[in-house]
Amino acid sequence: MKKIIATMLGIFVLEFAAVCSAEKYEMTYEAQNFTEGLKNDEALSETFTTPYGMLKIQARKLWQAKSENQMHFIVWMDDKRIEDAHLPKVDYGYTFRVFKNTSTGDLFYSLESIERACLYGYSPTKNSLEIYIDSNNYKHEAGAYPYIVALKNGTLVLAFEKQNRCQRYQLNWDKKANWFGYRDVGSRWSSISKDKQ
Repeated sequence: MKKIIATMLGIFVLEFAAVCSAEKYEMTYEAQNFTEGLKNDEALSETFTTPYGMLKIQARKLWQAKSENQMHFIVWMDDKRIEDAHLPKVDYGYTFRVFKNTSTGDLFYSLESIERACLYGYSPTKNSLEIYIDSNNYKHEAGAYPYIVALKNGTLVLAFEKQNRCQRYQLNWDKKANWFGYRDVGSRWSSISKDKQ
């Protein structure tokens, strides 16, 4: 009996230690559908303090551009341009979120529409903005909306929602690979809106 109790106590301690040491993410900024209300040639910009310097992101709606290139995104790190991209105009606009890894202080940025969600982060070794997660690369049901969110428990997830079904992938930073890994946590979840921060 003592061996069983000791074994159970050991398992509990290991599981508790794993939970306590797991990385946690906090959503520090959210702008839902922020491009939908932009007027022609109007720009919005935000600046974020990172462990590597000041990161500034600007989004501009180009008046004379074709719809596939209408949204112009520029990113600077300490006044050096590190990203310049043209994205299509999308129904309901783009949503932008910032997540902080609470153990490292690193920031990650999601840009999502009803068709696609991407998670970006600054790479100090490459001095560039990397796309770490692209929803187009994950198995999901056709027509499902993609979301990248931090849950109330601090877990970072990529979710796909369609009607009452939600497929989720848990995202974890791999220090050795310097990249995000993921784990498929199934599709029997309720709406992400109930669990997100």
